[in-house]
Amino acid sequence: MRRVLAGFVVLVLVLGMVTAAAAPQPDPARDYLLSALGLLRAHSIDRDFVDWPAAEAEALREIAGVTASAGTYSAIRTVIYQLGNPHTRLIDPAQAVPAPPATIEVPSSRTHGDLAVLTVPEFHLNPAAEGRYVAAGVAAVRSADASRPCGWIVDLRGNDGGDMVPMLTVVAPLLDEGVLGSFKGLDGAGPWILRAGRVLVPGRSAVDPVNPLRLAGPRPPVAVLTSARTGSSGEATLIAFRGLTRASVFGQATAGLATGNEVDRLSDGAELVITTAQEMDRTGRVYGNTPIQPDHPLPAAATTDEVIAAASAWLHTQPGCSR
Repeated sequence: MRRVLAGFVVLVLVLGMVTAAAAPQPDPARDYLLSALGLLRAHSIDRDFVDWPAAEAEALREIAGVTASAGTYSAIRTVIYQLGNPHTRLIDPAQAVPAPPATIEVPSSRTHGDLAVLTVPEFHLNPAAEGRYVAAGVAAVRSADASRPCGWIVDLRGNDGGDMVPMLTVVAPLLDEGVLGSFKGLDGAGPWILRAGRVLVPGRSAVDPVNPLRLAGPRPPVAVLTSARTGSSGEATLIAFRGLTRASVFGQATAGLATGNEVDRLSDGAELVITTAQEMDRTGRVYGNTPIQPDHPLPAAATTDEVIAAASAWLHTQPGCSR
């Protein structure tokens, strides 16, 4: 019995040594790379454009000998390039740090004769600054509306995107309640809905801020100003006015980034921004990576005064604003 038992004990010890020797060693860089590629493969709207087994094999060859996550960035960006979507990107940890809330530009307004001019700037993801941005926007709309303008100019020329919900909340009094637009993704369409001053977007919290304002002159004509810099959520804000017969667009074609993204924060603080949907207006027209053309094209060299003058001329032909 002892010999059998002793032999069994020895056998277990030997097998344990073999198993330990065969166990794979931790490889953080490999795990980081495959995790990022897995997110792209699962969620990118362009995922069918990539031969994933080949792409993963090539990416693993590229990071041979790499030990830090930063050493995988180039391989990840190579796969992103294969997806072919300019809105999908990897942001380094240093660039993924949000700006201090007090430094973020907020909406502003002014009057131009019997018109109101509302400037809606970009708002890059920063939950700590969202309340300040919306509050400033509500105050700007309230201030301009006090002059009882007959029409509104919404300036999106410098808005290169970020978070669409604060922007849409600011302009909510200028829109019609109901569906503003939609995301069209791999799983169908998800509408953006304006209800009682709150903008409801798929995947967003129902406790987003509310714009309680009601304009002195409801449903006014609106001229929207765009440029080649107007992109991403700036384009989503533009799309919310598409299909309204009382709205028209002036300026230049937009950046062509009218798509919805999800942002995944990776283990080292980098952010993987993945395009998961195209944007669609209330009429069902689908946008995407093609620049949105204005209704009234103006030269890129046109001054602000010239752009405002063109928008003003159109507004003064509209019901309730004609001279």
